[in-house]
Amino acid sequence: MSDRPPILHPGRRDLIKAGLAAGATALLPWDRAHAELPQIARERTMILVWGGREGRWVDWDLWNPYSIGSNHQNGPNLIYEPLAYYSAFADKIHTWLAESYVFEPDFKRLTIKTRSGIAWSDGEPFGAEDVAYTLNTLRDLGPKVRWGVDVQQAVEKAVASDGNTVVIDFKIPAPRFFFFMTYKYDIGVYIVPKHIFEGQDWTTFKHFDLGKNWPITTGPWQVVEASPQQKVFDRRTAWWAADRKLAPLPTVERNIWLPFAGEQQAAQALITNQLDAGTGMQPATFPTVFRQNPKVITHTGQASPYGYMDWWPISLYVNNERPPFNDKDVRWALSYYIDRQQLIEVGYLGACTASKLPLPPYPPLLPYFDTVKDLLAKYDTNEFAPKKGDGLLAAKGFKKDGEGFWADAQGKRLNVNIIGFGAGGVGNRTDIGRNAEASRRRGKHGITARFRQPFPEGGVRRRNLWPWRLDQRALCDHAPLPGRLDRGSRCAPGQFRALEERRI
Repeated sequence: MSDRPPILHPGRRDLIKAGLAAGATALLPWDRAHAELPQIARERTMILVWGGREGRWVDWDLWNPYSIGSNHQNGPNLIYEPLAYYSAFADKIHTWLAESYVFEPDFKRLTIKTRSGIAWSDGEPFGAEDVAYTLNTLRDLGPKVRWGVDVQQAVEKAVASDGNTVVIDFKIPAPRFFFFMTYKYDIGVYIVPKHIFEGQDWTTFKHFDLGKNWPITTGPWQVVEASPQQKVFDRRTAWWAADRKLAPLPTVERNIWLPFAGEQQAAQALITNQLDAGTGMQPATFPTVFRQNPKVITHTGQASPYGYMDWWPISLYVNNERPPFNDKDVRWALSYYIDRQQLIEVGYLGACTASKLPLPPYPPLLPYFDTVKDLLAKYDTNEFAPKKGDGLLAAKGFKKDGEGFWADAQGKRLNVNIIGFGAGGVGNRTDIGRNAEASRRRGKHGITARFRQPFPEGGVRRRNLWPWRLDQRALCDHAPLPGRLDRGSRCAPGQFRALEERRI
């Protein structure tokens, strides 16, 4: 007899239709917000919705990717070009600001050659001094800034031996350091202009002054307007990469980024062509959008899963340094209580797949799956088996109290806080509430779960403040539960809603 009860799909489509109709009057402010800028034809303008909080940008003036509160996803990733890009699908590194790199045989020295003739947008040359300055400052700042600890642990010193040559000496063999610096997915080390950043406090310096054309860049986009309502990037007249035939100059001449104001408003704006691209929506919303605007497509056209395989699978992580989750059997019990297939079918209407490892099955990652095939056959990380979970908890001394909740020998209930900030992008929250409802429907397994969303966009995420917690995102002090959900795309998941009290 199956442990899985019948699946009940939420009746949301009628609500979505009503919401889209209500959102028809919630027009986006781009046409008013950029009225003072030079006019650019609509067909040469890209308008998209991404990020923000409560319908506004809270980091509109933060263009130093190392300053506290800055988010590289919200624009700095367009401004700071990398030494190299990595393609996860081709499993290939494409050098960019760097022309070449070579390690010594013991991997304790790395020599990077930067491309000659590249200039920052203020006319100052880009080169080895910028790279060496960036690495040495990260080493000195350590935990005060992002990537500081990583660089501090590995780098002894970085020296510009000439205008285009950087020699990096390591404290330890560091064979993956260039890959660490490379832009992959949406992370990497940002190379900053030494002549602007030198002498500044990186934790507070914003690198923003439109009167000085800050932020400066080596890329094709220049920030021309930034406010809580919008971020506007205009195409520069020339770009070194286009001059060298590495990439064409973008056809789009203006990017307008608007903060997310709600799924219904964004969907209506896509339908009425006010938006060219939007952030994630719930799977049930897409068919409604397609019917009302047949020209709207996703990475998979108009078919589920409405996107591509994301590098950031949806996961539940536990703080494995805190009891009782420092016990692997307790972690396995939690895993056995999760019906991943039901979460996919109910929470995502099938627009999702389950992964047996805490990483997506990209082609270059498949060898890691193959290497542990025998272990995965022995330890099924996606198995839904509540009775096994019950047995593991009972063996650890947990008993169900009079209300059916698991409690330890001292009578303290097994309680978890599910802490997340939105795997579908800020403002487009994965429907943890609906997923928890699916868990509740499959049976009350006796664990009290509460959903919390304490991290504001652009804020500092606090760690180690909760004695027991599940986190929807990977943090460095956490370990994933066995198995995870691999989203079809960032745009497939839906909206978070607060979960006050549920039994998983």
